[in-house]
Amino acid sequence: MAKCFKQILPILLFLFLFVCQATAAEPLIIVRGQDFPPYHYLDRNGVEQGFIIEIIIGTAKLLDISVSFKQYPWSRCISMMENGHTDAMMNLFKTEKRKTFMYFSDNIIAHETNTLFTLNTTELMYSGDIQTITPFKIGTIRNYSYGNRFDAVTFPFNYQLETEKELIRSLINKRCDVIVGNKLTILTLLKQMGFEDRIKPLVPDISSDPLYISFSKARGHGALSKSFSQKLKQFKTSEKYQEIIRKYSLETP
Repeated sequence: MAKCFKQILPILLFLFLFVCQATAAEPLIIVRGQDFPPYHYLDRNGVEQGFIIEIIIGTAKLLDISVSFKQYPWSRCISMMENGHTDAMMNLFKTEKRKTFMYFSDNIIAHETNTLFTLNTTELMYSGDIQTITPFKIGTIRNYSYGNRFDAVTFPFNYQLETEKELIRSLINKRCDVIVGNKLTILTLLKQMGFEDRIKPLVPDISSDPLYISFSKARGHGALSKSFSQKLKQFKTSEKYQEIIRKYSLETP
């Protein structure tokens, strides 16, 4: 019996090491919501593109880990983070509620400017006081945050959807009087959809806040969040980061 055990011990050790290596090689799963150009999106070939995608990949290389991006509706991404069904989620605001089930990187990954949009034919007056638009039908993304100032306002006629494209169509079809969204993304989508001459942004913007990558508390990724934050700071000093900024014509956050 002892001789037999000695013979199978090397085999068991090999299998153990193989399983450990396979587990270590598993990529970090990062969920994202709908396409959000130029932040993140699928190109015509189904390949992940966008400056946040490139920043995350560059940072992950410094950590010597691989990442895999999975796309789901925004609300589902939030739920997956809360229930520990994914490792991380990309480009979102830090809120008190989200901090109860997410670790946030100390270093921001980008900035987001949110703006109100309406039809060119609409005579909607806006001076910067968000309360003045509460009588109107407003379109927002379900479970989004648009910054503390906007989030604190109650909108009796809030038409909630899942994607920015749906918001744009709801405005074109006059189901909403006004929509709110990331200024850069909405302008990009308006051009892609051929509606840039029918919809206008309202001045001033409603918010400009930092975006973060977050990590799952349910999966115990506190240490990973700190490590990623440190490497993100390092990556921002690299020439590769500057190439990304130039490629997408961005301002350095």
